[in-house]
Amino acid sequence: MDSSTFSLTRTGIIPFDSDIDPDGLPRHLADSLEQAYASTVEVQDNRATFTCRFFRFGGSWNVLVPFEFGDLTVYPDARQVLYRVSIRRLVYVSTAMVGVMTVFILMSHIWQPMLLIPIMWLWFVGGNLAIGIPRFEHFIDRAIASAPHYIRSSGSRV
Repeated sequence: MDSSTFSLTRTGIIPFDSDIDPDGLPRHLADSLEQAYASTVEVQDNRATFTCRFFRFGGSWNVLVPFEFGDLTVYPDARQVLYRVSIRRLVYVSTAMVGVMTVFILMSHIWQPMLLIPIMWLWFVGGNLAIGIPRFEHFIDRAIASAPHYIRSSGSRV
């Protein structure tokens, strides 16, 4: 196994229609990320990158909550957006929370709750990802779907 096998990132591909201008799409995706309260957003060529600080504006149901950073790369020839998001913070924070709970369980001298520790960790990480990844993909889909209107109104080519 190589080191990428244990990578704490998630990648996926979202296709887009031929009526969308791929040159304007990275900027439009960056604007969408800014509206979702990403902490920093940058556009470099065909790629929009973002980071999300741990404490920032936006509620707990914000689409970017499970992610520490990520990027959206537009591939014009394939008519696809490749996304990559980091779940490192989610895994570390969940592990720390379950670790603290484990300490309290160990101090109570009641061992039966120890059986729940792996389930709690899977609930925190797996539950957040089971909800967060589809929500993020839907967010990107909506951003791409709104791109033709955005590109026409900004004066870019159609």
